[in-house]
Amino acid sequence: MASPASRIPRARLHAGLVVAAVGLAALTGCSPSGDQGGDAPSAAPATTAPSSPSISSPSAGASGALDRGELADLFSGIQFRPAEYDSTAAMLESIYPGLTVSDAACLAPFGAGWESSGDAVEWGTSNDRSMTAVVASAADDSAAEELVAQAEAAIARCADGQELFAMQGVPVTTSVEPFELAVTGADDVRGWRVTGDVGGSPFTLVGATVRSGQNALALVGWDPATSEDYVPQATQLFVDRISRAAAG
Repeated sequence: MASPASRIPRARLHAGLVVAAVGLAALTGCSPSGDQGGDAPSAAPATTAPSSPSISSPSAGASGALDRGELADLFSGIQFRPAEYDSTAAMLESIYPGLTVSDAACLAPFGAGWESSGDAVEWGTSNDRSMTAVVASAADDSAAEELVAQAEAAIARCADGQELFAMQGVPVTTSVEPFELAVTGADDVRGWRVTGDVGGSPFTLVGATVRSGQNALALVGWDPATSEDYVPQATQLFVDRISRAAAG
């Protein structure tokens, strides 16, 4: 299956990223950085990823543990960048520069802090930097269930806020709603959408929190030009490849 990024002209993709970033980066006086010390990369060229092989619908509950190398291969195979940042916090700072939150637990749907679980965890942005993803291969199914439960609790508890988030001191008004995410082959699937405003600039985030056996995924898209299409497609790709890798 071709990467979602391969089905849109580069010019339109780059324009969509710029428009979406203005509302956030203009307030911070900086732009998202491509790594923790280098220059910000341009949007990735519209290349075609290797097509995914024909996959029969994997049974929910494929439960094998994956190591860090397998997770890195999984990310690279669907045009996400593994080992791009030292922490999930650094990754989120690169996409949402200057973002602060009064309750760090509200970032659980982004996979923030999952690397501290001590199990195999990988995180990174999509090549076009319109999405972030975190995958944790937990010690067992119950540990993965707990990660998903924390994200679900955060979505409910932080659903509507005017004082939870700020961008360089500017309050971020948010409203969260769940939505049905059409993904097959997973044990738990939760879709969510955040709409908000930063100093008069509206924004929308689309996210997915998914469990396949002992593997948990947190995927978020912030580009309004692509997120509604890309997030479900990328989520399905992750689920399919996690199931194949876990099945051995």
